[in-house]
Amino acid sequence: MCGYRRQTGALTVEAGLVAAAWSADLDDSGAVAAVLVHVRATLQAAVRKVQDDFLGSAESGEVDADPLGTASVLAFGALQAVQEAVPAYRRRALAMLGRSDEAEAEAEARRAYRTEQGRRWFRHNPNGADALAAATKAADAARERTAQFLLAARVEWLREQAAARAEQAAAAPWTDRLPELAARPLDGAAAGAVIAWPPS
Repeated sequence: MCGYRRQTGALTVEAGLVAAAWSADLDDSGAVAAVLVHVRATLQAAVRKVQDDFLGSAESGEVDADPLGTASVLAFGALQAVQEAVPAYRRRALAMLGRSDEAEAEAEARRAYRTEQGRRWFRHNPNGADALAAATKAADAARERTAQFLLAARVEWLREQAAARAEQAAAAPWTDRLPELAARPLDGAAAGAVIAWPPS
């Protein structure tokens, strides 16, 4: 059961990084965090639906009879829901990176297109249907390879940035961070909840 939860958590983070790799400004940690939060919320909603469907289909008393088994089934259902969603995030990222105006993807696609048209067997008619079809296929394959490379590089960069932030946060001892945290203003909801101690 714990293994299912760990895998679900890891896949949720992976889906968030993949989504952020194409949709967020990678230099803006706030934008990346917003994408991660959105993906997590979306996946949690999918997990809740799967779990609610299971609980709704269970017979009366069956859930209470085996709470450990029920928890295990719910955790496995959550894992499956996330596993089904992650490939869609990856496909979307590859499609967007492949269609983007990234100079690398387009340059690679153009180079592959020209190379295929220039092959010996197409030289007599480089603009014929067969030559154009082969060139288009080669360009699409090159664009796909470049998109995969861009996605892998961006996800790795996001992981490195997250690790650096975690390391930096862990490096500062609490005694150094407490004055900074105490100086922050409270939001409206928390400000009303502050009570002076001891009561007078």
